[in-house]
Amino acid sequence: MLGTILNDVINIFKSTFMGGDIISIVIAAGAVIIAAFVMQRGTQIGSMTLLSLVLFAFGGFVRGVMRGPVASDGGSVASQTGGRAASLINDSIGQFYDLSAGKLLAYFIAFMLLIFLVFGVKAALNRG
Repeated sequence: MLGTILNDVINIFKSTFMGGDIISIVIAAGAVIIAAFVMQRGTQIGSMTLLSLVLFAFGGFVRGVMRGPVASDGGSVASQTGGRAASLINDSIGQFYDLSAGKLLAYFIAFMLLIFLVFGVKAALNRG
């Protein structure tokens, strides 16, 4: 059980922070950095990790909407983008429901470790 969770965490690190495209890496790193700089005490790690995961999901959603269609058939871009946003919300909810508890825990642990690392560096630099 523990080995499976550790493998999931390592795979999340590889796929989210070391693989994929640069935009996904920037969204994930931005979510971690924002959460680490908002965090004031180490006891807030749980809520800041949740904040970071929500920011990561929202950033991915906005990225998907921004890559929306171009109006080439005479329709307005706004109406096509609105339909795409609704479709992306439905797809995202479906993907979230398909996520196993172990994979969700692995995302939480991976983001938590990075937030704690950035927060530690921030706290060490602020001691001056």
